[in-house]
Amino acid sequence: MNYRRLIIGAHDVAMTAVALLVSFYLRWGSPEFWLRFDSILLVCAAAMPLALIAYYLFRLPRSPWRFVSIADLGRIAAAAAVPAVFLVVVDFLARGEVIVPRTVPVIYWLVQIALLAGPRVLYRSYRSRRRDRRALRGAYRIPVLIAGAGDEADQLIRRLRSDAVSSLDPVALLTVKPRYLGERIHGVPIMGRLTELEEVMRQLEIRRIKPRRLVILREVLEAGAGVDDLLGTARRLGLPTVRVSQSMTQIGQQGSPVKLAPVSIDDLLGRSAREMDLGPVRALVGGRSVAVTGAGGSIGSELCRQVAEMGPSRLMLLDHSELALWGIARELKSRDPEMDVVQHLGSVCDAADLGLAFSRFRPDIVFHAAALKHVDIVEAHPVAAAATNTLGTLEVARTAQAVGAACAVFISTDKAVDPVSVLGATKRAGELIFADADRRSRAAGQPTRFLNVRFGNVLGSSGSVIPLFTEQLKAGGPITVTHPDVERYFMTIQEAVRLVLMASADGIRSPDASPTFVLDMGQPIRIVDLARRMIRLAGLEPDIDVEIAFSGLRPGERLSEVLESEGEELRPTGIPGVRAAAPRAVDPAELDAGLARLRTAVAAHDGPAVLATLLTLVPEYRRGEGAADHEALPPAVAAGDRPAARLRIVGA
Repeated sequence: MNYRRLIIGAHDVAMTAVALLVSFYLRWGSPEFWLRFDSILLVCAAAMPLALIAYYLFRLPRSPWRFVSIADLGRIAAAAAVPAVFLVVVDFLARGEVIVPRTVPVIYWLVQIALLAGPRVLYRSYRSRRRDRRALRGAYRIPVLIAGAGDEADQLIRRLRSDAVSSLDPVALLTVKPRYLGERIHGVPIMGRLTELEEVMRQLEIRRIKPRRLVILREVLEAGAGVDDLLGTARRLGLPTVRVSQSMTQIGQQGSPVKLAPVSIDDLLGRSAREMDLGPVRALVGGRSVAVTGAGGSIGSELCRQVAEMGPSRLMLLDHSELALWGIARELKSRDPEMDVVQHLGSVCDAADLGLAFSRFRPDIVFHAAALKHVDIVEAHPVAAAATNTLGTLEVARTAQAVGAACAVFISTDKAVDPVSVLGATKRAGELIFADADRRSRAAGQPTRFLNVRFGNVLGSSGSVIPLFTEQLKAGGPITVTHPDVERYFMTIQEAVRLVLMASADGIRSPDASPTFVLDMGQPIRIVDLARRMIRLAGLEPDIDVEIAFSGLRPGERLSEVLESEGEELRPTGIPGVRAAAPRAVDPAELDAGLARLRTAVAAHDGPAVLATLLTLVPEYRRGEGAADHEALPPAVAAGDRPAARLRIVGA
């Protein structure tokens, strides 16, 4: 045992003797205590070796005082309980020869905890104050106001107070919960609620304190309510708003810096970041060859990034855009020059080329993210949409099975549920293709699993509202929203792809699992509210600095999306944020016949025939109001009526 541990051990033994004597003295008082002093010394002499053994077993001498924590206090309480129990046993066994009143063990336990823990806490406080004084000596600290008064605030204040590199000095706190008002966290007062920012700033100004930043913590961002008004008030007061960056999870660790970043629109979704065990994904991907179609797109490129981190043996990137393919390949190679990355410039619509690429690469896992996805463009080009989103999906399924892939995953969309657009209908047809392929594969005893993963909008994807609003803000406005009541589900690309990978791992290892997974997107968000938040993040005020204009719903759009159709039963899985849907079976012969008619219509570039065929392939498809007109489309079909022949749902 080193010198420091000897000192700690000596202190603890001395405090044990004091605690024992004090407990008897408090119980009997002065005359009786001195009268029984000899027997008390006998009890103390017997208890102290046992106490020393308990302290050693609970590693008290090995815990530096300057780092004492709640866990150490728990060990102190447990170690002090051992001599207390011994006193109870002595009283029981002595049968009156040595008297230990029943209250003495309780008094001893409490006094012992105070004598062991008190000096440790005082020493840590002294060391912390001395460290803080050294860190602050001769340095200018920027006063900051913190929005949030929970555990995260506690960690952040402790880190800022002890970080000699940081220039931030927390001066006050705002809270979501009114019951915390008037309290302090490490000496920093909780001065008001989120709605009282202006009043708190006025009170600080009276004290000659002027905060230069408003640090918004995760608990406030996830609460959602009041954040917009808080941003607006901060902007009006000229107070920049920031958040703790992703290193927030590191702020409790010694030596980890606190980094601040601007509040982004991702932070205002009101969604908690899900903690995920990626072990099953690593087991799925690690050491296997993986192919990603649409690898240069928003979802495809993020799939490539996350798959690359899981240790695949090879990664094939397939995309029809030369620039997009080059960009994601260069990024992956810059991250890991040793990674075996194969680029293939081609289209899923080209069956011969796709078959050649897959036969050479032999993928074990295929993520099919290639798609045409812009609602208005797809609505006006049903032939191209059917060729890529439906027939391209069919070719991917056939080719994956031909090369014996273990799993193929189709990335679908909420627009495929009871579709009112060409995009939704073509993606729903893709779901039917993969679900049918999975049933046939399992019936034939073949190894390939076919899985659908369906989710809503992702923030920041190409063509989504976030990049559009950003461009409009740079131009000075107006920001265009289709309708005041239009709302959508949103999720960050990173979270969506993580859940896709988790669902894929679950589907391939569970042979009886449903081939269709639906991601939990939380609550839908009104697009006009999203626009207002982006305007405030830019330091402007909606309808004052930047106008919001309503342009009307586009062809194929609806006010709100849903993630499951009526009668589609969703059940929970073992993955938080992922549910499974039992797909409705279709007649395989009728599906094959419908796809054959669709292939003929696409080959003839016959838009009306494509739409008519989609109406039979997807019985729930209803063409929305304002849908694009096509010259040869029969009036009944254009109005959304169903042709007489349509795909029969088995069991419906």
